[in-house]
Amino acid sequence: MAKDHSLQIDETDLKILKILQEDAKMGVKKIAKQVGKGISTIHARIKSMEQKKIITKYSAILDPTLLNRSIAAFIFIGLSTKVSGKKGVLSQKEFCKEIAQHPYIQGVYLLSGEFDVVLKVRAKSVDEMRGFIVDYLREMPSIERTQTTFVLEEYLETLELKDLER
Repeated sequence: MAKDHSLQIDETDLKILKILQEDAKMGVKKIAKQVGKGISTIHARIKSMEQKKIITKYSAILDPTLLNRSIAAFIFIGLSTKVSGKKGVLSQKEFCKEIAQHPYIQGVYLLSGEFDVVLKVRAKSVDEMRGFIVDYLREMPSIERTQTTFVLEEYLETLELKDLER
């Protein structure tokens, strides 16, 4: 039976997390006021959630279209069924770790089903994306096949967990 690895957190922690998801730059004093707890309590709870890895990172969300990264695609990858370690063929885990280092990659997900991995990729142009797929991906010995789906329009992209509950 699979274990539940989720941590038990209370309503105060949930309120803090919701606030930080909306504005990670908000100061402890302001969070304390919104939550209705003391500054030292809020500070201690945030530190505790960081230590428990509930909060793993604070980050700015950038608009890729304003930074000349308007081409987005999901690339589905079928990995080689050959034995890993032979002639440059990597295991699924090794492949995911290696591909995650490429600067165009925004997400790497191991899948079940027809494909083994899906990548979320951003590029400056269709030609740059083509180069990434044809000149980089298809030259990797671990990859047997790819299927690319270009994003035409984004309606939602978030890292926020909207349904946080106890």
